[in-house]
Amino acid sequence: MGKSAHSLSSQETLVSPHEKDSYVAFDTTDRLEVLRGLMKDEGLDAYLIPSQDAHNLEYAAHEFHRLAFISGFTGDSGTAVVTKNKAFLFTDSRYHIQASQQLDENWTLHKVPLDVDWDQKLLHLSERRQMAIGVDPKLITYSLAKPILARLAPTGSIFTFPTRNLVDVVWGTGRPTPSTDPIVIHPLEYAGESAQKKLAKVAGWLSQGGSGSASYFKKGSPYFICQLDMIAWLLNLRGGSVPNTPTFYAYLIVAPSSVAKSAYSATLFVEQSLLSPEANRYLVEDLNVDVRGYDTVWDFLISGEWELMAQGEVMRGEKPELVCDEQVSWATANAVGDENIHLQEVSPIATWKAQKNATELQGMRNAYLRDGVAWAEWAAWLEEAVQAKGQDIDEKAAADALVEARTQSDMYAGMEAYEPISATGKNAALPHYETPELDSSVIDRHTPFLMDSGGQYFDGTIDTTRTVHFGKPTPMQKRAFTRVLQGHIAIDTAIFPRGTTGAQLDSLARHALWKDGLDFGHGTGHGIGAYLQVHEGPQRIAARNNVPLLPRMCMSNEPGYYEEGNFGIRIESIVAVKEVKVNSSGGSQGWLGFERLTRVPIDKRLVDFSLLTKEEVQWLREHNNEVKADLLPLVKHDRRATKWLKRQ
Repeated sequence: MGKSAHSLSSQETLVSPHEKDSYVAFDTTDRLEVLRGLMKDEGLDAYLIPSQDAHNLEYAAHEFHRLAFISGFTGDSGTAVVTKNKAFLFTDSRYHIQASQQLDENWTLHKVPLDVDWDQKLLHLSERRQMAIGVDPKLITYSLAKPILARLAPTGSIFTFPTRNLVDVVWGTGRPTPSTDPIVIHPLEYAGESAQKKLAKVAGWLSQGGSGSASYFKKGSPYFICQLDMIAWLLNLRGGSVPNTPTFYAYLIVAPSSVAKSAYSATLFVEQSLLSPEANRYLVEDLNVDVRGYDTVWDFLISGEWELMAQGEVMRGEKPELVCDEQVSWATANAVGDENIHLQEVSPIATWKAQKNATELQGMRNAYLRDGVAWAEWAAWLEEAVQAKGQDIDEKAAADALVEARTQSDMYAGMEAYEPISATGKNAALPHYETPELDSSVIDRHTPFLMDSGGQYFDGTIDTTRTVHFGKPTPMQKRAFTRVLQGHIAIDTAIFPRGTTGAQLDSLARHALWKDGLDFGHGTGHGIGAYLQVHEGPQRIAARNNVPLLPRMCMSNEPGYYEEGNFGIRIESIVAVKEVKVNSSGGSQGWLGFERLTRVPIDKRLVDFSLLTKEEVQWLREHNNEVKADLLPLVKHDRRATKWLKRQ
């Protein structure tokens, strides 16, 4: 089979999709040929390649960008199925345009939900003939794999799990090496609550068998945690293993303790060389955590050692359950036995983390005020360069300049919260556009310019989007922007009873757009972490999210409109859920609303004021005036930023 028997040479693997223009397809023929040779060696009819890593991260480390390597598609969400003679890529509406541009002729794109998804495709293929479908069991969640296996069973097709990841073999020596950034302590002055208290809270919940959750388990069973932001939050640690997110690859298992001096017992599986001396001492001496190597987790699970951590009722002869959240992998279920897994649909840790404590919430306020200063200084420079001086500034230069403005703060944590979306013209019509490193488009003066960018500060995570115009907007551009603005205002001003979910609020952001037959294909809002992940659950403002919103949850408010091939608009601010008082005798259930954290003006030049109500005009005026009042004292050293703010 030639080179298909092993892997590509290092020279052939040096060029990654991330090093090329993001929207130019490259030839994947050789890579697919090598993969199919390995599939033949393993006796596989098909091979499944998800975009996620073993922890189901949205933004995986570069060494886990397997889908991008094999297909050329660099979006954050997608799945590939490669058979003996075909290759299929499945992705949702956020990435339909991007994928169609990045895939070469070897690939067939399935635009979900317009086309069937990968599980349906496998079922259709299996109905024609029995198939052995290979997948890395660490890369598919238990909650997803189990029902698919049940559906495949009547066809005689099976999932099979090679002992190696076949894409990694194809990648060979060209695969990126892991980050060596150290794991450090996240100070209490930013965390607001000690790790000991957080771990004890988990142990108390376990000793009650999941009291207050939708389903109960055997009291005293241990909790196996695979989500990296949960682990970082629980332990008050931060790292640099994952791009844009201050987390580190690890697994954590927590159980109640019978030892008088500690309410919990905990074992952390992590690359120990990454632990700073202070972090290691803190884990072992202060938290009394058993620290082991990252890869030893599988022996720990397979051997049944996890059962020895169980306490309480399960000590009376009952076999404990391994409590897991829905992100746990099929490899975990394989290791401990499917019958021993207890899934929590919504992890209590995720909910506790989402409800920021007073220190975290104040840190978020401080971070957004600080970032507002950086944004004002940057926006003033960009407007002067493009509009007043007529300079040709490209998307990448604009994005880099905003990052540079953030780095002037001592609280900047050295990374952005995500890759910025700096987009002009038709590029802005791609909701998840990836600004190319090289040869990005010059910002024009005829279409809106969209900047979606956020930094990581030690006390908060930023996610802000503003759309501006450096020329004369067309009536349609202004109308679309105004409809988006009206949706943004509707969410910002919403008052709702306790128990309201994101699904119930989502249509508020779309109502004005629907009047003109317009809409957008993504959710209205997502949760956001406190110096953690930019996308945080379980809360969202989206049509299919039924998690009740709770006080101190932080989330985005980001309606948009995207006209393919022409322009795109999005307005995004971060809000925190707060308790509000209403003048009503309608009961004591309690009412909630939003506190706006973002401190960036909204461009009035794109507004069609004839479409706004009197209340909406007043909201816009007060919004920009509040921003100016907060920022002007902080930018008085910068005459250009001061003048720019006063014009808003």
